Amino acid sequence: MHQLLKISLLCLLSLNPAYAQLGNQTGSGNIFDNAPLRTGTLQSVMPADSAFALDVYVESTSNIVLNWQIEPGYYLYRKSLGIDSDNTALGTPLIPEGIQTHDEFFGDVEVYYGQLLIRIPYDPEQIGDSITLNLDYQGCAEERYCYPVQNRSITLEIL
Repeated sequence: MHQLLKISLLCLLSLNPAYAQLGNQTGSGNIFDNAPLRTGTLQSVMPADSAFALDVYVESTSNIVLNWQIEPGYYLYRKSLGIDSDNTALGTPLIPEGIQTHDEFFGDVEVYYGQLLIRIPYDPEQIGDSITLNLDYQGCAEERYCYPVQNRSITLEIL
């Protein structure tokens, strides 16, 4: 039992970076001997719904609005935007021009920072009581990682 406690304590000490660094200097055979010592903080991955907060609403008797609030340090790709519905009362989405940039993952692209607001006109005589929108979008955290394409199906009541 005493030997098991001693081995457990040695294992715990070897996981401590300060002891790992000491082991590197003394050649103790520590499991970290050949591994570089990493310092700094671990950055967490923000959920896509937080990085690209989406609000969808009926603005007037003839417009649906898609409004993304994009966190600082994040951006959405224009090429990954998809807006689809089976409802034929919808017009062509009014998508603003984005910013042209060179992206390390996809090359030359058009992106949106801060906010993306899209208006979708509709014919109030043909829209019906509700509409379902199928949305696709993708974004990245600058110089860190990209999210997979996000797919949302949203049903709105038309009053």
